[in-house]
Amino acid sequence: MKNKGQFLIEVVLGLGLLVVILGILAAFLSLLQRSQRYPTFNQAIAISSFEKYRNALISLAKTNWSLIDSLASTTDYYLYASGNDWVIATGSEKITAFNEIYYFSFKINNYTTDTIKFVTTTAKYLDLIIEDYFLLPKLNVAF
Repeated sequence: MKNKGQFLIEVVLGLGLLVVILGILAAFLSLLQRSQRYPTFNQAIAISSFEKYRNALISLAKTNWSLIDSLASTTDYYLYASGNDWVIATGSEKITAFNEIYYFSFKINNYTTDTIKFVTTTAKYLDLIIEDYFLLPKLNVAF
């Protein structure tokens, strides 16, 4: 009788261990599948474009806050360089790199005051959307 109880405990512990191992394996396979979903997505392009937008908007905050303040919060915008100035246009910027197409845009909302803007920068690649957020203060620079 002692052996039957011990055998039952061993079977239950064995099944429990098997369930834990299968759970870990399923989690690993799920992670592997998600990482293969966008195998060609280039994070460096997204990061460099996010930095470009952040730096350009900081520069505009120093020189032309009224332009930033006049932007609608429901519209997507993008930046492009014209001479030594940044120009804001509606829509999204298309960047092609390594035969891949990325779209970048930003939106601006008031934060808690009129002197701080909440900026959302968006990168789109296929059906993947990545967003970056930062606060943009009104910068008064005396020359």
